[in-house]
Amino acid sequence: MKILITGASGLVGARLVEFALGAGHQVVQTYNEHHIESNSAFRVDIRNEKEAQKVVKDTSPDVIVHLASITDVDFCEREPKIADSVNASATRTLAEECFNVGGHFVYVSTDYVFDGSRGHYTESDRPNPANTYGRSKLKGEEFTRVASETFCVVRTSVVYGWGRKSRQNFGSWMYAELKAGRPVEVVKNQYCSPTLNSQLARMLLEVAQNRLPGTIHLAGASRLSRYDFARLLANEFNFETKLIVPIDADSSAWFAKRPLDSSLNVARAQELLSNKPVDIRSALSEFAGEKSI
Repeated sequence: MKILITGASGLVGARLVEFALGAGHQVVQTYNEHHIESNSAFRVDIRNEKEAQKVVKDTSPDVIVHLASITDVDFCEREPKIADSVNASATRTLAEECFNVGGHFVYVSTDYVFDGSRGHYTESDRPNPANTYGRSKLKGEEFTRVASETFCVVRTSVVYGWGRKSRQNFGSWMYAELKAGRPVEVVKNQYCSPTLNSQLARMLLEVAQNRLPGTIHLAGASRLSRYDFARLLANEFNFETKLIVPIDADSSAWFAKRPLDSSLNVARAQELLSNKPVDIRSALSEFAGEKSI
């Protein structure tokens, strides 16, 4: 199978490339700012319609896994036009061209399409984004469904892991701060489904290989606050939990509004996939093991 992966230099993309190659697939990689040293890698600005169309036409993949996006929530709030151009309009172009070459389109979206009023959201729950980032990703979902008859919309939550030096994530940042003995303020009343990048990549590969249709939530199996996640991470690495200072979401320095409980119900993934969502303790154990490799 030939798989085209956008955002292949990113936290999830790089792991997906690794797993797909290991499974014997032919992989085409695209990146923008962060160069990939490979004959199968192409620099593509997906906002440029002709560039995006060309890489799909020239490579004619069986599946596209579309990971490239702007995930900086506050940046999206300040620059909504840029957010829409990447997360929505570029998605439509790629989905349409994927359909034109007979491919299956996998679009990776976010738990932030929900407003966070109750949590444990299923695939059939009605989205209602609370910020520009969520709205731009929801537009991407809608464009995907309109543009292609063969697609899968994947939603995930608070992805963390190793491997992207250019930008830290909540897990790697927390590790660095606690290892250095620095106190950190962490929101105690925002709930999510933290997802290890390696596990998400395995699930995405299975979705791609099986051309799974529809919408599916691929996230960690545990609902917990960012504060509790930080404490569990600290315990996994034997760091001092007293360094973690709980704060209320209203006291945070966030510019954009965040949903207070965007945790995802992953029952469908647990039913359909061999690589099933795992609980937070299993995920953090793998996270710690990867650090020592």
